[in-house]
Amino acid sequence: MTDVVAYNKDRWDRVAKKRGNAYTQPISHEELMVAKIQPLEVSLTVGKTVPQAWFERLKGKKVLGLASGGGQQGPLFALHDYDVTIMDYSKEQLASDRLVAEREGLTIETVQADMTQSFLFENEAFDLVFCPVSNVYIEDLTNLWQECYRVLKPGGLLMVGYMNPWVYMYDGDVVWDKPEEEPLLIYPLPFNARELEQAGRLAINPDYGYEFSYTLDEQIGGQLRAGFAMIDFYESKNSQHRLSVYGSDYLANLSIKL
Repeated sequence: MTDVVAYNKDRWDRVAKKRGNAYTQPISHEELMVAKIQPLEVSLTVGKTVPQAWFERLKGKKVLGLASGGGQQGPLFALHDYDVTIMDYSKEQLASDRLVAEREGLTIETVQADMTQSFLFENEAFDLVFCPVSNVYIEDLTNLWQECYRVLKPGGLLMVGYMNPWVYMYDGDVVWDKPEEEPLLIYPLPFNARELEQAGRLAINPDYGYEFSYTLDEQIGGQLRAGFAMIDFYESKNSQHRLSVYGSDYLANLSIKL
């Protein structure tokens, strides 16, 4: 298997169609009503919401939710009067955003597109690019950072969450599915599921698809080389991930287009 993007897209469509994980379950009416009377709370990672101070830096309210379909973050932004566009390669995930928007009378534009290609937007179109943990499903980050920079206005913000790469050193099947066994340290970094499959060291589970870790040079240095300046950062933990007792399994940063 070499067409990683197509494989992962099909995986997300299948999982989303059956609401197969927490990221495919649209926010409920009741949850939105609670959120309506509170400051905006959205998540880039598991275990922590984005600090309110990050939103205070915004100069406008036009947001691109990048690879963030699923009917969760988009409706929360729209509820708080943001001009929302959600871009995702999964038609089923985008359908969830439209479902919530129609149910609640919100306005959300949805665009089905692949973030490994040129974004279908004009230069300097957005004030904010909001990208929850999703670049784990693509093999190269260069285009992603360059396109995020291009579509942001001067002074625009990039909020991005990603996996802490160290978690990929361990056998994921043992970590998640065999709690009685000790986690096995078996993979070198950066983790590349496609290359490991080709080498016969890994079988791809169709319920999870191809994943990739990156060096911090690729994640953070890549943003800087694209022209961003990083101005804040945090870590978080997924309490359901048993490796999180040893360290933070998620990272998030705030960058600005200079």
